[in-house]
Amino acid sequence: MALTDTAPRSASLAVAALAFVIVIWGITPVFIRSFALAAGAADSLLIRNVLVSALFLAFLPFFGGFRIGREDWPRLALVSLVGMLGYNIGSVFGFSYVTAGIGGLIIATQPLLIAVLAAMAGSEKLSAAAVAGLIVSFIGSLFLFQDDGSSVLPRDEVLIGSTLIFLSGLAWSIYVIFSKPLIQRYGSYKISALTLAIAALPLLVFTSGNTLHVAMNLDASGLFSLFFLIVIATFISLMFWNFASGILRPTAIGASLYLVPVLAVVSGYVMLNETVTRNTLIAGIIILTGVAVAQFGPSLRLRGKLAGIAAVLFAVCVWGLVPVATRFLVLDLPPQNVMILRVFPAGIIGLLMAIYLGVRPMPWQAWARIAAAALIGNVGYQVLSIFGAQHIPASWIGMLFGLEPVFIALFAVILAGDRITAWLVGGMTLAMVGTATLMLGNLLAPDKDVGFLGLVLVTLGTMGWGIYTVLVRPVSAQFGSIQVAGLTLGISAFPMLLFVTPDFSHALQAMNSVQWLVMSFVVVFCTFLGTVAWNYALGHMTSSLAGMFLYVQPLIAALGGIILLGEKLSLPLVAGGLLIIAGVAVAQFGPQLSEDPSRIKT
Repeated sequence: MALTDTAPRSASLAVAALAFVIVIWGITPVFIRSFALAAGAADSLLIRNVLVSALFLAFLPFFGGFRIGREDWPRLALVSLVGMLGYNIGSVFGFSYVTAGIGGLIIATQPLLIAVLAAMAGSEKLSAAAVAGLIVSFIGSLFLFQDDGSSVLPRDEVLIGSTLIFLSGLAWSIYVIFSKPLIQRYGSYKISALTLAIAALPLLVFTSGNTLHVAMNLDASGLFSLFFLIVIATFISLMFWNFASGILRPTAIGASLYLVPVLAVVSGYVMLNETVTRNTLIAGIIILTGVAVAQFGPSLRLRGKLAGIAAVLFAVCVWGLVPVATRFLVLDLPPQNVMILRVFPAGIIGLLMAIYLGVRPMPWQAWARIAAAALIGNVGYQVLSIFGAQHIPASWIGMLFGLEPVFIALFAVILAGDRITAWLVGGMTLAMVGTATLMLGNLLAPDKDVGFLGLVLVTLGTMGWGIYTVLVRPVSAQFGSIQVAGLTLGISAFPMLLFVTPDFSHALQAMNSVQWLVMSFVVVFCTFLGTVAWNYALGHMTSSLAGMFLYVQPLIAALGGIILLGEKLSLPLVAGGLLIIAGVAVAQFGPQLSEDPSRIKT
C-alpha cells in the first residue's frame, strides 16, 4: 500500500514545488527592479551576485567539490562569462530602465531564443512552430515601443531597457544550450555554483568607493529585496525547480512558464504601482501567443530545404533593417567607425565560435574561396555600402540592395558556370532600368538627402555581396555554415584595422547609449547571426533560390526608413524600386513559366 501511495505523493509535491517556483519567478522582476533602483544598477548587480555565489559555494563541498576536468574548462568559461555574466548584466541594467511588467514579457521570449540557438548549434531541429512563434513574438514586442499616450516611461528608456533584457535572454540561451553536457556530467548544483562564482569575478570592476556604503546602509525594503533575490528566488527556487523537473513531464513544466510574465505584469501593478498600458497588454497577448505556437507545435519540423527557407527569411529580415541602422549611425558618426564597430567585433565572435566548435580540415582551394569571399565580397560590400549610406536615405539603400538577387545570378554564371537564360538577361535589364531611374530621377529632380555618389557606391556594394554568395555556397555545403561564416567574418575583420584613425577611441567615448544599442543589434543580429543563417541556407538550397528571398530586404528597408527615420516617399524611389523588384521577379520566377505544362498542377 505504501508503494502505491508514493508516486501520487511525489507528483503532488512536485506540482506544489513547481507552483511555488512559478509564483516566485513571476514576482522576481519586481524585486530586481526595486533593488536596482534602490542601490543603483551597478552596485545591486555586484552585491547580489557576490553574495549568491558565496552562498552556493558554501554548500558546494556537499555536491562533489570544485573539481572539473581540464577538457571542460573552456566550455565552463563560455557559459560563465558569456551566458551567466551576460544574463546578469543585461537583466539588472535592463530592469533599471523598464517596468517589471515590460521586462517580464520580454523574458517570456527566452524559450524561442533557446530553440533558435539550439538549431544553429546543431543540437536540435528547428521546427516550423518555433519560426512562426519567433515572428509572432517579435511583432508583439514592437507594441512595447509604441507610445500610446499612457506610458510614463520615455521611449528611449523603454528601447534601452528592453534591448538589454532581450540580450540577457540571448545570453541565457547560450548558457542553457552549452551548459547541458556539463550539467549531465557534474550535476546542476555544481555547475550552477561554479558558473555563478566565475561570473561574479568580472563584476568586481563595478566596485566603487560607494559600494560598501550602499551595502551597509540598505533600508528594510532593500534588505528584504536582497534576501528574496538571493535565498528565495535563486537558491531555494533552483532546488525546487530541479525537484519538479525530475518528476513532472517536460510539457507540463514548459506550459507552466506562461504564468511568469502574467504574474510579472500583475505584481508590478500591485506592488510597484506600475502603469499597465494598452500596448503592454496587446504586446503581452501577442508575445505569449508566439511562445505558445512554438511550445505546442513540436510536430512541425523543418528539414532540408524548409530549414534553409527559415534561415534565409531570418537573414533577409534582419538585413532589411541594416540600411536603417546604418543610416541612423552614419548621420552622426564617421562611416569608417561604424564599419569597424560592425565588422571587427563580429569577426572576433565568428573566429572564437569557429575555433570553439572546431575547424574541420579543408583543402587550399576551399581556403582560397573563403579568403576571396571575405576580402573581395564581404569587405567590398561593407566598405562601399557604409560609405554610400552617408549620401542616400535608408529606403533608397534598401531598394538598391534589391539588386542582390540579380547580381547573385550573374556571378553564378560568371564564377560557377550556371547557365544564362533569357529570363536572367531580361530581368537584369529591367532591374538596371530601375537603378537608372533612381539615378536619373535624382539628377532631374535633385533631393538634398540623395547623392549620386551614394547611389553608385551602394550599387557596387551589392555586387560584392553577389560575389560573396556564389563563392561561399559550395564550401558552406561541404564544411558547415557556422565554420565558414566564422572564418569569413574573421578574415573580413582584419582589413578594418586599416581604417582606424587616431581619434577612434575618443569617438567611441562620445557615443551615446542608443547608438551603442543600435550598433549591438547590427553586430549580433545583422552581421553575425544573419551571416550564419545565410550560409546555413546556402548549404540547403541553390544560390539562385536563396537570392529569390532577397526581394523582402528592400521592402523592409523602405518601410523601416519611412517609419523609424521619418523618410519620405518620392516618385523616383517608387518607380525605380518597382522596376528593380519586377526585374528580380522576372529573373527568379521567369524560368518556371517555361516549364513543361504537363508538370504543372492545375
